[in-house]
Amino acid sequence: MIRSATIVATIFLAVSAQAQINVRLDLERDRYLLYEPMIATVDIQNYSAAQVQLADQESMPWLRFEINRSNGERIGMVGPGFLAGTATLGPGQVQAKAANLAAYYQIREPGRYRIRALVKVSNLGGSFASRERTVEIVAGRQLLTKSAGFKDESGKEGLRAYSLLEVLLGTQVWLYARVEDQQGYTIYGVVPLGEWVTFSAPTATTDKDGNFHVLHQAQPRQFRHSIISPKAAVLKRESFSNYNTLPELKRTADNQVKVVGGESMDRPSQPPLTPKAP
Repeated sequence: MIRSATIVATIFLAVSAQAQINVRLDLERDRYLLYEPMIATVDIQNYSAAQVQLADQESMPWLRFEINRSNGERIGMVGPGFLAGTATLGPGQVQAKAANLAAYYQIREPGRYRIRALVKVSNLGGSFASRERTVEIVAGRQLLTKSAGFKDESGKEGLRAYSLLEVLLGTQVWLYARVEDQQGYTIYGVVPLGEWVTFSAPTATTDKDGNFHVLHQAQPRQFRHSIISPKAAVLKRESFSNYNTLPELKRTADNQVKVVGGESMDRPSQPPLTPKAP
């Protein structure tokens, strides 16, 4: 009888502690291209009557992620992992933290991954977990590749390999640019270029500075020109219609690249492109 009471009390305390902190994990969608930024947002809400201290302790961060492949293999962190800093939550308060899982965890192969957020609260003496989310990582289909030499700020020469990839996200086909070294050992970034109307083939080339130019049809009457640097930064995005003439990529006499034809559809500023959840 005493043993039964002890078990019941232990279960009650565990459930009670878990109810004090609610951890919610949100991801933008359920399908990602390999090496694409995967932003996980974690909301931590304090339901207890006391203040909650959130702080990294030595090499153990208070916020971490448990990521497993479908076969049960645990995915390790890159370096020290994500460090969330410190925070104090009063009763009823919510703290939100965001982390790029592709940068902090060794997600290096296509497949299905199960993800949970884990929050350690030192003054409550326990850890609290979110519900599990499952995402699919896909390799995409390579449409073309280009190589280019460039010089960095110090004048040092380098080589970059650019790949144009397509991936199906829900019912939409998106184009991405991947930037890597010539040997394929280092991925500098994967950049979304936007929706693609697949009956029109995209065109791509590099300029004298080693930048990657892509022109593709995004809508029936809209073409998008993107310029990606050797560091995988978006240098420019601009849109053109094809009402009167068809826009094309042309190389100038000084070996630069520009769009000839079409009609500009640009507004004063354009937000960065992010695929939406289907």
